Amino acid sequence: MENRQKKISINALIFFCLSLALCGFLINARILSITKIENLIMEQVIFEKSIQINEVISKLLYKTQSLSAIVIQGNGNNDHIMNSFDRIAPLLVDDPVIRNVLIAPDGIVAKVYPLETNENVIGLNFFSEGLGNREAVLAMEIGDLVMGGPFHTVQGDKAIVGRLPVYVDTETRKHKFWGIVSVTIKFPQVLEKLDFGMLNNHGFTYELWRISPDTNEREVIAGSPIKPAKSRFIEMPVRILNAEWHLKVSPDRMWYNYTENIVVLITAVFISFLVLFVMQHNHRLKKIRSDLELVAISDPLTGIFNRRHFMNIARLGIEKSRRHNEICNIIMLDIDRFKNINDTYGHTIGDKVLIEVTLRIKADIRPYDLFGRYGGEEFIIFISGTNNEKVYEITERLRLSLCSRKYEYGNVSLDASASFGIAHIADYDLEKAIEHADEALYTAKKEGRNRIVLYGGNPAV
Repeated sequence: MENRQKKISINALIFFCLSLALCGFLINARILSITKIENLIMEQVIFEKSIQINEVISKLLYKTQSLSAIVIQGNGNNDHIMNSFDRIAPLLVDDPVIRNVLIAPDGIVAKVYPLETNENVIGLNFFSEGLGNREAVLAMEIGDLVMGGPFHTVQGDKAIVGRLPVYVDTETRKHKFWGIVSVTIKFPQVLEKLDFGMLNNHGFTYELWRISPDTNEREVIAGSPIKPAKSRFIEMPVRILNAEWHLKVSPDRMWYNYTENIVVLITAVFISFLVLFVMQHNHRLKKIRSDLELVAISDPLTGIFNRRHFMNIARLGIEKSRRHNEICNIIMLDIDRFKNINDTYGHTIGDKVLIEVTLRIKADIRPYDLFGRYGGEEFIIFISGTNNEKVYEITERLRLSLCSRKYEYGNVSLDASASFGIAHIADYDLEKAIEHADEALYTAKKEGRNRIVLYGGNPAV
């Protein structure tokens, strides 16, 4: 009897130890599952927010194009320009986050709207020392729109600015520098348009940071009251014109801060219930992972839009172009003899070529043009707001960018080119335009490759 009781005690102890080990393993599996789900959700959220930041701020900064048009249409006549500015500036300041718009002949501010609370901006010399003036100098050097900030303005608040140089043709000189036009955006008020509060509602904290151009150190420019966790976060760069910010997102609580996890830990000794719970949880994880994979929007190799998401975003762009009566075009390109590259150098080099082609194209298209991988070695670009002749010029620049420099990877050095097909999106029908661009691309391939073919011949202006 004593031996029997002793044997039962040993069996109970062994079972208890095995149960603890199994429970520990299953609890750890649950925590890892929750972590994976949060990471997938954070990746989705951070990608969407990065796109929104770029779109919202870029849209406001590109109001400088309208100011530039005032100067160009006035042909440098300052009296005419000032009168036109008085009429048009109130129409441009159509959003409460816009601090002001201004024009600065020769870099010295002559007009600002609204004048109230912005009086001390008059007479400001953008080419003197001061915050925001570095961007004016850079804009003049590169001849394009430049974003600066956020920094403290002369009014005492923080702002983001867009500086755009303007050039006019005179009787004595073509493309003469006239001055600077600028838009100032209130910061961080502009971020309210992005609804960062939804991150807190989903249990995440965020941090928006950059490398300060003044100190060359990491500078947090916006974020949640609770700092993101150092141990687990996802971070993504946000490109806005010439500037690069970074968006960092992390959970606002660790796993042990969740009451349900503590409850699971306590009840883990009941192995049958725990196993049932984990099995159900794993099923739920697989379902969530499957759903998230269906809505994935980026190409895993190149990082640009995949075909499905490109089509969705392009349709939105077409609808916008339709409302504004803008011309829009589809460009399709295919890397010439890409199969030969794979067969000769292997698929690893082939993948590197695809990545480098992507980088070269991204460097030459406009920040707001849509760019996606259509399939294999075929890419697609959506361009709006310009005529087809300009689109042809852009495409020629892309063609030269792809074929003018060798592709070098270690001991491998090779040449590559691409053929292009362009189609105007007639009647704002995306699918038909893609068919036409594909036909033009096929013609470019048939006629010898490394060339551009416009569907229908002459571009529509």
